[in-house]
Amino acid sequence: MSSFAVISRYERMESNVLSWNQALEKGYEPKLYPYQTDQIPLGKYYTKLDFKIWARKIAGICCYFTQQDTGIKFQLTVCRRKSDELYQLEGCDIDFKVYPTSAFYEIKVGLNNKRNISLIEANISGDL
Repeated sequence: MSSFAVISRYERMESNVLSWNQALEKGYEPKLYPYQTDQIPLGKYYTKLDFKIWARKIAGICCYFTQQDTGIKFQLTVCRRKSDELYQLEGCDIDFKVYPTSAFYEIKVGLNNKRNISLIEANISGDL
């Protein structure tokens, strides 16, 4: 499937981001996914996006990932872009507001200029 076909299919979808209470009601355990810089692996690797919750204090989406090779769980936040109000990384076609959970992504994680953990790249992946 071409990347254009994938993008077009998800552009038409409704938001699949949960509230904190909805996530708990569905049996998710957000507290098992640390967000501290020293607990999130840096680099490029494959993950499964387990679920997403609206951020509380910023216009963003907390994405809850499991690294495929290690089983390490962690969370990263995607902020809403001011330019177009989409929940996308710069240079990335994935709108995290509508792209699927329980799907596999290849992501790149690094440190921003403030030395905070940051999701730098994301691509939806086929079967692993």
